[in-house]
Amino acid sequence: MINLVAAILLLAISGQAIGCMVPEAETHSCSTFMLKSDSIVIAGHNLDKSKHANGVVVVNKRGVHKKCKSWTELAYNQAVPNPKMEWTSRYGSVTLNRFCRDFPDGGMNEAGLFIEEMSLAGTAWPEDDAKPKIFMCLWMQYVLDRFDSIEDVARSAHDLSIEGWSWHFFTADRSGNAAVIEFLDKKVVVYKGDDLPITVLANTAYAEELKLIKEYEGFGGSKKIDLENDQMPVFNYGAKMTREFDPGKASAIDYGFEMLKKFSWSGTQWSYVCDVRNLKMYFKTQPSAEIKTIDFAALDLSCATPAKMLDVHAFLSGPVERFFQDYSVEYNMGVVRTTFLTSNYEEVFIKFGSTLDQAVANFGRYAEETICMSEK
Repeated sequence: MINLVAAILLLAISGQAIGCMVPEAETHSCSTFMLKSDSIVIAGHNLDKSKHANGVVVVNKRGVHKKCKSWTELAYNQAVPNPKMEWTSRYGSVTLNRFCRDFPDGGMNEAGLFIEEMSLAGTAWPEDDAKPKIFMCLWMQYVLDRFDSIEDVARSAHDLSIEGWSWHFFTADRSGNAAVIEFLDKKVVVYKGDDLPITVLANTAYAEELKLIKEYEGFGGSKKIDLENDQMPVFNYGAKMTREFDPGKASAIDYGFEMLKKFSWSGTQWSYVCDVRNLKMYFKTQPSAEIKTIDFAALDLSCATPAKMLDVHAFLSGPVERFFQDYSVEYNMGVVRTTFLTSNYEEVFIKFGSTLDQAVANFGRYAEETICMSEK
């Protein structure tokens, strides 16, 4: 069987792993937060990367039947001994994807469930051949396809054997509940409720963040959190700004983007904020800094019509629903090929007995094997 640890190590050494890898000698990194008041639930995320991040926004449909796939199967074209799993999407969703359709970095579904990823050094995934094995990006799509609560997301992290590299996850739901899910010492670690007093996550293990912030004013210590100090940890900015949020004084969306701006550094590739209660998404990118909006009420989420795709860096502003194009396998394969090439994955595929073309085909054609159940 493929030595996944060796593959991950090779990617880390090359500095090209996809997602929120923490750049060397840089103090800011990917970040996610949730703001909550009586009538507001807002979640936001920065994707930070030292090089341009190719990506696509995808409108995923409800009623689509899918099959579980692992990274080993998709990237290296090799079978795994784990049992298979299939599911039909209960909810439509909008996701931001570095790979292609069905392999998101994060997003939100029509039930108001939000999930995002960030890199976490020291991640060690549990291994259990008795459970279905699923690639971490496809797991996030599975979560958005099926669930409406953080409790369900946390349960699925235990029920499946998730395969990938060093990520941890932040999830929030329409009720204003949030959770951090980490994989440490080959065990699933979940923080929620009273164990999640600060609804912010960056690139340090959550327990360590809580330990360090106790040194700061308002959180048990005497040090001041200075929002003008560029050397302050992102988690500290987030802790102070979530605590100081006053919905009577500021627009929650505007405040969310102010938080992301404070978290940002020169490598921030895209930023987005989700209005979880009202099912609206707002996003901007480094090349295209105008805020673009997506209203779920304006989307057709039935699988009787094609999934939709939009270049995340499209030079647009305001509502963008009408600019999405229908999914096509050619477009899908072009997206994943570009990401693999810019991230220098070809050498990894070759090392483990596959090829760039094979991996592109496996990822890019995955959606071709899905079935719209409303047509059956």
